[in-house]
Amino acid sequence: MLDKHIIDFNESLIGLRDFVELIDPFLNDKVEEHDQHVRPLVASALLKELLSEHSEWEEGEKEKFIEMQEKIQGQIDSKYSEETEVIFEKEESDDKKVKSFSIKIRSDNDTIAEHISNVKKANKHISLLYTNSLISLLSNVEWFFSQILHYYYDQHPESAGVQKRTLTLKDLKTFGSVEDAEKYLIDVKIDEVLRGNFESWTSLLKEELGLGLGYLKEVMDELIEIYQRRNLFVHNGGIVNSIYISKVKEILRKDVQVGDKLIVEKEYLENSICKLQKAFILIGSELWKKLSPEDENRGEILGNIVYENLLHSRWDICEGLCYFSLNDSKIYPVDKTIAQINYWLCKKELGQYSQISKEIEKIDYSDKKEIFQLGLFAIRGETEKIIELLPTVLETKQTNIERIEEFPILREFRNTPEYKEFKEKSKFFKEENKEIITVDSTEK
Repeated sequence: MLDKHIIDFNESLIGLRDFVELIDPFLNDKVEEHDQHVRPLVASALLKELLSEHSEWEEGEKEKFIEMQEKIQGQIDSKYSEETEVIFEKEESDDKKVKSFSIKIRSDNDTIAEHISNVKKANKHISLLYTNSLISLLSNVEWFFSQILHYYYDQHPESAGVQKRTLTLKDLKTFGSVEDAEKYLIDVKIDEVLRGNFESWTSLLKEELGLGLGYLKEVMDELIEIYQRRNLFVHNGGIVNSIYISKVKEILRKDVQVGDKLIVEKEYLENSICKLQKAFILIGSELWKKLSPEDENRGEILGNIVYENLLHSRWDICEGLCYFSLNDSKIYPVDKTIAQINYWLCKKELGQYSQISKEIEKIDYSDKKEIFQLGLFAIRGETEKIIELLPTVLETKQTNIERIEEFPILREFRNTPEYKEFKEKSKFFKEENKEIITVDSTEK
C-alpha cells in the first residue's frame, strides 16, 4: 500500500507542476501584451531621472543617453497626443541611500490607463498562481503524511497510544465495534499530529516510527521556512509575524521584518516542490523499507520516479532517491545498477564529478548487459566506445531509437558530430522503432 501512496504523491506533484506550466505562459503573455505599451513611458522617465541626477559622465556618454531618451519620447508623442506624466517616489534609508522607489503614471489617455490596469491584473494573477500553488503543495504533503501515518498506525495501533485514551459512554454507543473505536482514536491522533508544526512531525517520525531521517539534515531549515511561509499566506495574508521570525533561520529571512509582505516567485515555488518531493518520498520509502524490508519492488518504483525527474533535469531529487536505492540491500540487481548509473549522472550534472571520478574510472561493467556499459561510457564521455556499442544495444532490442533520443544520460553524446554521423548512416534510424526487450530483474 505504501508504494501506491508514494506513486500517488509523486503524480500529484507532477500534476501541480503541469498546472503551473499550463497557466503561467498564458498569464505572462497577458503581461507582455499590455506591458509593451507601458515600458517606453517608464524607460523615457528613467532616462530623464538619470540625466537630472547624474553629474559625472564620460566623454560622449551623456549625449548618447539624451539621444536615446529623445528617440523614445518621440515614439511616445507620435502614439499618444495626451500629456503623460511619470512620477518617481523614492524611499531613502537613514544613510540617505535609496531603499526603494515606486513609479506612478498619470495620463488622460484611456488606452494607457487600460494597459496599466491590465498589467496590474495579470501580475496579480501570476502572484496568485504561485501563492495558491504553494498552499496546494503543502496540502498534498499533509495528505501524503496522513496516509503514511494511517498505514503505520493501522498496523501498530499501540504506537498511536490508543490504549491510554478514554472514550465516554456516549462516544462508545456511536461505534459498531472495538475496531471502529480504535480507528476513531487513530484518526484523532493523526488529526492532532497534522495540527502541529513541521518540527513536531519529524520528532514523531523519529521517536514513534523509528525513522532515521538523515537525509533531512541539510534541508531541514529550508523545509521549516517553506512550511512557515505557507502558514503566513493561509493565516496572515502573507504578512510576516513574530512566529515566522522566531521559527525561520536568519540566513533564510535576510532583511525580512515583522509587517513585511512576502511573495512567492516561480523559482521559489519550483525549489519548494523539489525539496518537499524528495524529502517525503524518502520518508515514505524509509518507512516502507522498515515495515517491508524484503519487498523488492521499491527499486523499480523509485527508479520510475527517478527517470521522470531526470527527464526534467531535477538532479537533486534523483540523487537522493538513487542513493537510497543503492543502500537498500533487497532491491533487484538490475534496479541497483540503474540507480548506480543515475546516481553518477546526477553527481556529474551537479558539478560533483570529482567526488566520483576515481570510482567511475576503476569500475568494470564488462560482465553486465551492453545497455549498462553504454551508460558507464556516457558518464565517462567515451564517445567512440558508445558508437561502437550502439548497434549491439539496438540490434538486441535492449533499447530503441526513441529511448536513445530521450535518455538524459546521453544528452552530451547526442550533441557530438559522431552521433550525428551515426544517425545519418545507421539503418536503425531508417527502420520502424522496435519494442524494447526488458532486462530481467535478476540479470546484471
